[in-house]
Amino acid sequence: MGDGQKVEEFTRSSMGKISGVRWNKRRAGLPWWVEEIDSPRLAIDDKVYKRYDQSRNVLEAFERYIGEKKYKDLLRVQREVIAEHCRRELIGYRLEDRALEDASWLLERTGDLNKGFRSWKRMFVETPKERGVRRYEGSPEEAARLVKAAARYFGAATVGITLLDRRHIHARERGMDIVFEDVDEPYEEPGRKIVIPEKCKYAIALAIQMPYANIKRCPSVIGDVGTSLAYSRCEFLVGALAEFIRGLGYVAIPSVNDLGSSVAIAVDAGLGELGRNNLLITPEYGPMVRLAKVITDLPMACDKPISFGVLEFCKECKLCAEACPPKAISMKDEPDFEVVGEWNNPGHQAWFENGVSCYAYWHMSGSYCSLCLSVCPWTKKDTFFHSVVKATIAKTTLFNKFFILMDKLFYGKRRDPAKWWRMNLPEYGIDSPKRKF
Repeated sequence: MGDGQKVEEFTRSSMGKISGVRWNKRRAGLPWWVEEIDSPRLAIDDKVYKRYDQSRNVLEAFERYIGEKKYKDLLRVQREVIAEHCRRELIGYRLEDRALEDASWLLERTGDLNKGFRSWKRMFVETPKERGVRRYEGSPEEAARLVKAAARYFGAATVGITLLDRRHIHARERGMDIVFEDVDEPYEEPGRKIVIPEKCKYAIALAIQMPYANIKRCPSVIGDVGTSLAYSRCEFLVGALAEFIRGLGYVAIPSVNDLGSSVAIAVDAGLGELGRNNLLITPEYGPMVRLAKVITDLPMACDKPISFGVLEFCKECKLCAEACPPKAISMKDEPDFEVVGEWNNPGHQAWFENGVSCYAYWHMSGSYCSLCLSVCPWTKKDTFFHSVVKATIAKTTLFNKFFILMDKLFYGKRRDPAKWWRMNLPEYGIDSPKRKF
């Protein structure tokens, strides 16, 4: 049996269609108005959807997509724009804003696939063998509870567990094939292949909350800080959680944007739905999250995908597409299978984005933009009123047009980046809602 056939057969069984799968009754802390469903609502074409070659990603192949000359021109423009912003002391783009952004990337810039906090090998934790005991052997339900408690403690806003659909794992990354082999530990042969053990059948999806006060100041460097700090927190989260699982006696592979699609895994694990902006929309924070994941062989009870009205709402609401400066977000009424460019992975239903236009605008504007996050009606503080609105959207489409209009009237204005420095900020700039677990 070839590798492709093995992957296809494993994938067919891995989404809960095999006997012996243990499911959590309901994810702890999930809002009452969120419905658990058997499979994500946006369809996958099993004949087309395959593992993605990361070299096609816009960040990796941007120069190839636009040409060498235009790429060099954009880099020059970006440097000039950033320098000019600092000289003019443009609010939200000043020297102090840039310094804060650079500092916020600190931990993220230490990580990469199989490096830093994302090392695939044990770093500091003692193994059960070193302690002279057997590895952890609790029930799948108990294991899931322990992992979720640890993930929350290490900084996750929400956590979900799913059987790993290997099609969500990249086919290639950094010029190397990613393969599954019958081995005890993951390893890398530099320049040739990256190996994941066959036994790693579980994926832990993790969401890090981004600070509302920053995201509502996009586009600006102060808005960008919400992204950079969230990615640095992801580094610690996946590294610490992987070490915890290794300490129980199991394999753990930490990952942020590398290795595979964090969005697809998060959808399978019930953290949210895919929105018009082609980002994960969560019931708690909307798209105001950064995603990460840990792949492991620790048997855990799995969570189901969820539905809470995002698909129907996004069909009517086009605020992110209307606000997008380079018009990179689809204005289509319905999601479909028609990709925009080579950077999109075909075979799944979505509102596909023009990633090249988006990334080019970043260079020209001197910020990461993130307007699609800022203007999204799901990007709101967790108040009683907004909870009522979310619950209504989850149960009926009757008031969607009214809610979209109200959002334009009351929440469309960008917050002043200068005032951010004078705020009495909570830890990490995040005002986390109280939860019952």
